[in-house]
Amino acid sequence: MASEWRNPRFDIKMQAGTVFEQALSLSLAIVILLFLTLQTVKVDVYEAAFGTEFVGIEDIPITDQLRVPPAPSRPMIPVPTMDESIPEDVTIMDTELMVDTPMPTMGTPGVSAGSPTGTSANRTYTTYDEAPELIRMVIPAYPEEAKRRNIEGRVMFQIIVDENGRVVEANVISAVPPGIFEEAAREAIMQWRYRPAKIRDRPVRIRMNAPVTFSKSGGTRP
Repeated sequence: MASEWRNPRFDIKMQAGTVFEQALSLSLAIVILLFLTLQTVKVDVYEAAFGTEFVGIEDIPITDQLRVPPAPSRPMIPVPTMDESIPEDVTIMDTELMVDTPMPTMGTPGVSAGSPTGTSANRTYTTYDEAPELIRMVIPAYPEEAKRRNIEGRVMFQIIVDENGRVVEANVISAVPPGIFEEAAREAIMQWRYRPAKIRDRPVRIRMNAPVTFSKSGGTRP
């Protein structure tokens, strides 16, 4: 049996691989060409929600550095002098400190302020911490002349009460009417007794005012 001869140029089986590669390449080229041709770019414009912001650049000045103040100069050491007018030694006189003497303090309201008078052994104060308290009062006799004339009166004394509460001095400051009640009032007030005034819990001698009133209805009273 004779074999059949075929022309290789027209053999489909032999040319199938080549044809497939050519067709695939052509298809890819067409697709790429269509993509590049039909592609469009859409650009949308958006407005800023808070307006346009501008950013500026400012020149910052150079900060001057603080200068450190110079250190204080060292104190100078005094140099001995040979001037004869300057004494070499100065003598401080002895000062006596009186420890036992009570210091004056503020007195009670209504008492006039003042400094203590007299010597250290007989010092009298007009200010104090604790006021004196009258514990025994002698009623002065009503003068006969005042009874006969039916008059009343008042005598103001400045008295000194010592550390024991005794009245050691009584001087008349004023008398109304004058010349009638003074002697009777002085005789009585010199017999009065007080609980002594105190400064820092220590009894002291004080000077104070003490009135004596003569009244027809109430007799006599301080």
